[in-house]
Amino acid sequence: MRPYRLSFVLMLSLAGILPLLTSCTRTVDENDPVSLYEEASRLNRHNKFPEALAAYNHALALDTLKGFPKRAIDALVQKNRIEYMTGEYYEAFHTMNVLGRHADRMLPDSLYSEMQYRRARMFAELGNYGQAAQAMSGISQPDVWQQLQQASLWKRSGDFVRAADLYKRFAGSEEPAVRMAALAGLLDCSLAKKELRLESPDIYAARIAAVSAKVMSKTVDPEIRIRALRIAARSLMQLEKQRPNASFFLFKALSAAQQAGFARLDQILQYESNAVIVRKPEVYRSVVEYFSQRNMPYARMAALFRLGMSQESDDAERIDALKRALQIGQYYGIPYTAAELVRLENEAVGSLEDLLIANGRYFELFEVSEQAKLLNLQREVQASMSSFRLPAGHEPLEREIIELNREISGLQQRKITMFDEGSGFELAGIADKAISRKQGRLIELEAEVAGIDKGLASRLRPTPVTMMTVQKSLHPDQALVRVFVRDSLATAMLISSKEMQIAASAVPGFQIHATIDGVTRTLATGDERTADRLAFDPLRLWLTDALLQSLNDRLAGYGHIMFVADTPVPFHLLGHDRLLGAEKQVSLLGSAKEAVMYKGNYTASGKVPGVAFFNASRPDLARMHKMFHATDRVFLLWKPMSKDELSRLEKSLEPLLKRDGSGSGSLKTMAGGTGGEPDSRWVYLSSYGID
Repeated sequence: MRPYRLSFVLMLSLAGILPLLTSCTRTVDENDPVSLYEEASRLNRHNKFPEALAAYNHALALDTLKGFPKRAIDALVQKNRIEYMTGEYYEAFHTMNVLGRHADRMLPDSLYSEMQYRRARMFAELGNYGQAAQAMSGISQPDVWQQLQQASLWKRSGDFVRAADLYKRFAGSEEPAVRMAALAGLLDCSLAKKELRLESPDIYAARIAAVSAKVMSKTVDPEIRIRALRIAARSLMQLEKQRPNASFFLFKALSAAQQAGFARLDQILQYESNAVIVRKPEVYRSVVEYFSQRNMPYARMAALFRLGMSQESDDAERIDALKRALQIGQYYGIPYTAAELVRLENEAVGSLEDLLIANGRYFELFEVSEQAKLLNLQREVQASMSSFRLPAGHEPLEREIIELNREISGLQQRKITMFDEGSGFELAGIADKAISRKQGRLIELEAEVAGIDKGLASRLRPTPVTMMTVQKSLHPDQALVRVFVRDSLATAMLISSKEMQIAASAVPGFQIHATIDGVTRTLATGDERTADRLAFDPLRLWLTDALLQSLNDRLAGYGHIMFVADTPVPFHLLGHDRLLGAEKQVSLLGSAKEAVMYKGNYTASGKVPGVAFFNASRPDLARMHKMFHATDRVFLLWKPMSKDELSRLEKSLEPLLKRDGSGSGSLKTMAGGTGGEPDSRWVYLSSYGID
């Protein structure tokens, strides 16, 4: 279980804590709070943080039986600092709440503001940007940069009104760096929320340019100058015609870092300034080496992604760099909160897939694709852990797993924030040890989960699959089709227990996506005659040829087709003579891994499985529901339906699901594919997951 969550009117159980204290070289009176506080402080100075927290907990349990003396308040403050450093987020929040209840008037403004700032940082690391911004409001007399940071948090939370109000307050500041940062924030808000009726992004860009000379003046503190130039550059990069200015600002920031002797920030700015326009591979090679020596895995990953996308490198170097970056991601994990790094990863994976297809390296293509899908799945699990449930009676285990997952994500984000801000690296080693300790504990807990639900335990920590593993998991009548749609080429891989076939056609990706959009618009406004109209729809027929090419004929030998693509496609509507879903079972999967992961998750014969519906535009929600409710039958909706319509649809599905428990089989029956009476609603549904 997690460390004791302070309830200071009760005594701590000393089991497991006394050995930590009595094993020390110093003699510690375990019944004397003062002696225990001194020991906790000593352990903290020696970076023995778990032991220090245990000593603080023990001392506080003794010292607060009849109240909260000042020494207990001081100990709580020190304890809270350790909890923050080591990523004990839930304990830290609890300690802050205790301080708020019992020490509100005893804390100086400086300590209270420090605590509120820590609270905001932790909320932000966990992805709770609105709560982080709210916490910043508790800082007494915040400085201007803290207020701009609060505006940034409101912006990240989606509250552009509050963000813009704060930015406006400083857009006319007499301090050039402050004015530049505020104008950059207003540019962001203007792009994101046109309803705010702010000035146009171009006007804010012009104002940023107008103040830039003053910001670059050597009278401005170099740290402040660099901060403002980086903030402005990130905003300007969103406007294509402003990218040269963004590049110029970053090179000026680089020069300032070099002159000031900021060695680590120098290397970060070498990377950032090169990434906008110049994109010289030798710069990326240099910073990759530096980042690898300085325990900066996320910076190294980003630089490798950029090196792999550099057109000046040869294919071999690019492929190697991109694969190395993915391996770093798999080892360290990329949290769901790291939006910019995830965007870069997705772009880089697309480039790697292009390179592998162009070089005919299809087995590597499959493995790389699955590796990227797995990283995405891990992020989705992190983001959805609040939905994780165990059977009744296992609530403490369930709660600890949820908390550990969130804390690991927060610590991962902390390391990425160090790279983003160019500071805070002194805490990197502490974060690494905390992540390692928490992951070790999580593995122990997942072993306990395996004793309750073996399948769920394996899904909590998914591992990549090879093509051979997928082939062995498929029944003889099952085939998995992996579809890749790239800028100038569409590639499809058919995988079954008996074959692997590849087909490719030189079709522009934008044309395929436009056709998919046309078909889905038809579905969104369809009626009971939609299936008849689609049968002869030239767009649908063209899409069949573009996506499946020669594989369409080979599908005749299989009864259940599982499709994997990067975005949802109504594959059940493909086909030539008949719509595919009317003659075969058709399923959508997020990855080939899911074909292995969900194998054997059947409902007992004669029982109706749970049913869940999700909009086809949110396959992530369907995927996570399936993750935590593997025996449920999950459907994607291509047409909006009311609650009453969904209720009637579920009742129609119940007897079909009771008969064979298969979501894709039930849709085939609805289509009249097994000789029954057709139900026109089948065209608006895709079965998600193998069943």
